[in-house]
Amino acid sequence: MSEIKNYNIFALRGDTEVSDAEVCESLGLNPNLANTPELNEAAIRKMHRENYDGYIKQGMSDTDALTKADNLSSNTRKEIRNLLSK
Repeated sequence: MSEIKNYNIFALRGDTEVSDAEVCESLGLNPNLANTPELNEAAIRKMHRENYDGYIKQGMSDTDALTKADNLSSNTRKEIRNLLSK
């Protein structure tokens, strides 16, 4: 029997307590994304929207909020690519 692989960023960092199914549930993502590498991109897109909205609510300009959300998403993508390559 093969082991189920979790692809969420926490699991890739070594956290064995957070499953892909939990990430899907907590972010409201399609549960079919669990245990697939596509989970991360969906999570990044969801968090980008939430981060952007949060920055706007904090009073940031549209441009600054978008830049900050874009940078966080880009850095997270880079980290995930690096973790997956190990």
